[in-house]
Amino acid sequence: MFKGSAVAPMPERLALLLTQLVQANGAVVSKEALALSVWPEEAVSDANLAQHIYLLRRMLGENARDRSYILSVSRRGYRFAAPVVVAPPEVNDAFTTDAASLGKVLLERGLDSFRGYCKGSFFLEQRTAPCLRRAIEFFEAALVGNSDYVPALIGLARAHAYLGVYWHVPPNLAFPLAKRAIAQALKIDSGSAIAHSVVSGLLCFSDWDWNGAREEIELAIGLNPASTFVRNNAAWLYACTGAYPEALAEAQFALLMEPSSLPLQLLVARILLHSRSYRSAIAIMSNLLEVEPAFYIARRYRAQTYLLNGEPDKALADLQRLPEERSEDHSFRLPMLGRAYADLGETRRAEKVLQTLQRLAEADYVVRWNLAIVAAGLGHLEDAMGYLEEAYEQREATLPFLKSLPWFEPLSRNPRFVSLLNKIGPSELVRKARSYG
Repeated sequence: MFKGSAVAPMPERLALLLTQLVQANGAVVSKEALALSVWPEEAVSDANLAQHIYLLRRMLGENARDRSYILSVSRRGYRFAAPVVVAPPEVNDAFTTDAASLGKVLLERGLDSFRGYCKGSFFLEQRTAPCLRRAIEFFEAALVGNSDYVPALIGLARAHAYLGVYWHVPPNLAFPLAKRAIAQALKIDSGSAIAHSVVSGLLCFSDWDWNGAREEIELAIGLNPASTFVRNNAAWLYACTGAYPEALAEAQFALLMEPSSLPLQLLVARILLHSRSYRSAIAIMSNLLEVEPAFYIARRYRAQTYLLNGEPDKALADLQRLPEERSEDHSFRLPMLGRAYADLGETRRAEKVLQTLQRLAEADYVVRWNLAIVAAGLGHLEDAMGYLEEAYEQREATLPFLKSLPWFEPLSRNPRFVSLLNKIGPSELVRKARSYG
């Protein structure tokens, strides 16, 4: 973008927004059309769109009282109010997109399918078990009569994968459904960077196929290097394989493209957590909670970081502020609570939590990883090792983090534990993990 004779760099999404508004030549552009053109395969809320419009206005030099360029049209969308002069044909605009063809796609797919996809995407980003199941319902509804709608297929794959990754559904039930949906999406659109990125995540957390996951994420980056979702998945692949500087670089790159995103700020903090930069991770999460106290996931991971940093009292304070949701309790709050009590020396309370989890496991799906965390905190090392071996048999998605989360330091020289690390791989990281830093 030019300001006088100076060139001001503009993030790609802001440039795409500006292009759509300018091409409308004063007409109102609906929120749905803007979302589809700028985020064709990713979730976006009205609040996210409004934040990007705000950033675009700042770049154009507008302020709260001066709306000379971009006007909000209540309940409809936005329009570009300034006169538009068409540049000569030879001018090369790298960000120009075909608004007419995008509008045609929206009409062909139908607003009902698009709205179902948007609603599914909203629930997808909440990550809780009830919300992920709601997301699946909306994505499936979007696919009724429109079975080749790639964004909805990708959303469906992600929702099923998250149910497995976040310990709500056994991996052998969640991941096959995710693989089926993403395979269908790639059959329709083999050039989808988001779809290849989802495949990379599944190869990483479901199959522990590190070479395959790397190939898929490199392909995704080549197809769309500016996708924050692709960079997010690249960060997690690098974290799982122990390449922490590369993981942090990917997370920071994503955040630079979307600096208003709280989840991307949390991503940076979580990568710092896995690289054992606990104080830096806590500082970022604390800042997020000051901005948005209801940011549930940030409080979850800050509690975990406090525990790993040897501050169980602070972890306990965070855990006691988390809502008691039955579908979530056994997947995070209870095991972290049990470990906090164990680290504080409150053995009786920790034992009670462990017994509660064991009782829940008789009727519901409770990951063995969490049982192992509490058992290890209580010094029940044989039980903890047994739970980890059961976790391996069930191919729990968290096992790659055995190398980066030191919950099981007392087991690090146990031959059975070393054998487990060797099975999960990658082999070059196992040597580093044996010493636990």
